Amino acid sequence: MKRVGGLLVLVAVTACSRETPRPSEAPVAVEAGAVASAAPQADPSTAPSAEPAPTASASTAPPASTATHVATSPGTSTRLLDAGQAPRRALRYAWHVEQKEQLVMDLRTAASTEFAGAKQPEIPLPPVHIVLDLDPQSLTPAGDLRFAWRVSVATVTANAQTPSQITEGMRAEVDAIAHLAGTAAVTARGLSGGVTVDGATTVDAGATGQMAEQIRQTLRDLAVPMPEEAVGHGARWQKTAQLDGKGSRLTQTDTFTLTELAASGGAVDDVLAQTAPSQPLRAPGMAAGAEARMESMLASGDGKTRFDLSSLVPQTTFAGTTTMVLSDPSAGDSTRRVTMIMRVGIDIQGAPR
Repeated sequence: MKRVGGLLVLVAVTACSRETPRPSEAPVAVEAGAVASAAPQADPSTAPSAEPAPTASASTAPPASTATHVATSPGTSTRLLDAGQAPRRALRYAWHVEQKEQLVMDLRTAASTEFAGAKQPEIPLPPVHIVLDLDPQSLTPAGDLRFAWRVSVATVTANAQTPSQITEGMRAEVDAIAHLAGTAAVTARGLSGGVTVDGATTVDAGATGQMAEQIRQTLRDLAVPMPEEAVGHGARWQKTAQLDGKGSRLTQTDTFTLTELAASGGAVDDVLAQTAPSQPLRAPGMAAGAEARMESMLASGDGKTRFDLSSLVPQTTFAGTTTMVLSDPSAGDSTRRVTMIMRVGIDIQGAPR
């Protein structure tokens, strides 16, 4: 499934892509640039990731499938909590090279700030609509899949509640991914084997590259990750990821409950939690010599996903909240705190193409 955890942390981290207010500048609203960056997205230099940063390539051709299996991204593990009711079986995907798919993702985000005890009104960001075309390329003997992907649709819908400068900032981010493409790999258990972005398809367009990183994060955790062991109805398992990037580090835990199980698929509930220790944050767009520090971060959310063991893209709905406390030591007052609260809604649908 999509990695809603990735989405949440990207929302929080990228809120720091602009300088936080000085003590004399009580934030009357979330700064336009920060809000535009606060959609589920992140810059590759600041976004946490459980895998190496994407590498540029001359084409979208997938890697040769000479290996017997796809190596999973480091820093990720799964643990069975409850095997569930009998009968039980090991859940594995049966990918089909000839089965092209389409991923449709709708993102809804709202942001607010609190400073010196005063909470500012929540600002809704314009909805973002993204469509990805997925083309399977090869299967390993172990049943792992390599596939090519490309953005075919990327739009921002303006609304009366969002200030125009925020809408334009979001459009710049989305315009930058209009032709983005690359390759990816996923194991028969639904674990990511990495995502690459074709450097020839990247466009500056005055954007920060944050939405491009969001696409990569979504593809990295596209399928529901399955446990190694055999499971039945009511089974529970946990996926833990220690995410570490150039700009931040955090721990993400997803707890899955198998609510339905049929011959070809099923459904899971996903309870997500993220925490991060106090740490400095470095983000593009900050003034020279400026510093920002994440004093604390807590993200939580609930998702419902229906999966087909022969399809890459599940049907998912998710709602979550991220609360992040920021300080700005460069302002000369280490006790000053700004609290940022982000609410995220995500819908993902898949279909044959």
